[in-house]
Amino acid sequence: MKSGFATVHVKNTFCRKCATVIKKELLNIMDITNVYMYPMDSLVVFNFVKANELSTALNLLTDLGYPPKEDLIKKIRPTSLCNC
Repeated sequence: MKSGFATVHVKNTFCRKCATVIKKELLNIMDITNVYMYPMDSLVVFNFVKANELSTALNLLTDLGYPPKEDLIKKIRPTSLCNC
């Protein structure tokens, strides 16, 4: 089965400790694999199989306080998970 490749630039920065938490949460989503975190670039990269998994991953990132840079969010959520 083919998989897609997602490169998500997030609005908020995160540290290595928070990157571990984010990665763990993303890997809990079925068919999300090869998650790589780049804290210095505020970048999250992963493979997915179906579009609904991509959507779930993007929603999860937003809920954790790391919305994609392109998203317009009207209601303020917690700025980010990282308080380091």
